[in-house]
Amino acid sequence: MPLPTPTPDTLQAGRFTLHILTAADWRLEQALSRDDDVIRWTLFPPDLSDDRARYRMNRAAEARGESLLARYSLREGEEVLGTAGISSTRDGTPELMYALLPSGRGRGAATAATRGLSDWALGSGFPEVALRTIYGNSLSEAVARRAGFHPLRTERQRQRGALVKMLYWTRSAGHGLPV
Repeated sequence: MPLPTPTPDTLQAGRFTLHILTAADWRLEQALSRDDDVIRWTLFPPDLSDDRARYRMNRAAEARGESLLARYSLREGEEVLGTAGISSTRDGTPELMYALLPSGRGRGAATAATRGLSDWALGSGFPEVALRTIYGNSLSEAVARRAGFHPLRTERQRQRGALVKMLYWTRSAGHGLPV
């Protein structure tokens, strides 16, 4: 189901800025695919070739044109820290995702991006926003909590051919941020 509201080209998230990914960002996509932590803790495909990274950037642009996905580079000033995004789901609940380069970790960037994207979605009329973390990823679980998400259930999802346990988190318009 497409997102009924157009996604912004840029979004300010505290001291971080999200810029919509373009074809020129294919090297960021490739760098994330070669990071062991990104591969272990996300559904991101490993070891993308130049062509495959470019293809993914083109596909992200097409999906945005269809209102199915918006992926952003996450930056602090001019420094690129990783990516974050929002996608549509079958039931209409937007789902968030993020992946950071090693230099972007531990700086509050994932929390700020998650909070910024969920604030945008909730402020655009969505009653709820979701995200998934691979079970046991305590750092991403902490990001979800700091961004105001609450675990709702566990589920199984495929990660490179294997079923992995996932935590499904939601943030609703009526729930404030943790103190």
